[in-house]
Amino acid sequence: MKRLTMILFKIGLVLFLALGVVVVLAQAVGLVFGNPGLVSGAVSALGMAMTVSAGVTGLLGFVMSYLFRWKAGED
Repeated sequence: MKRLTMILFKIGLVLFLALGVVVVLAQAVGLVFGNPGLVSGAVSALGMAMTVSAGVTGLLGFVMSYLFRWKAGED
């Protein structure tokens, strides 16, 4: 169970970070070229997937804290 949650956590982490980078880069391109549709469209297209993957990854991190028996203040 520990191994599965760690793998899923890593996949989720990479996924939501990559989606965040794509959104920011698309918005930057839209800003540079003066295209407001690209700036708002990037969030419309990828925002939900980014938010859901970040939420699921956060929940997996919470579950992992119990599976790995992490304690507050530990490194």
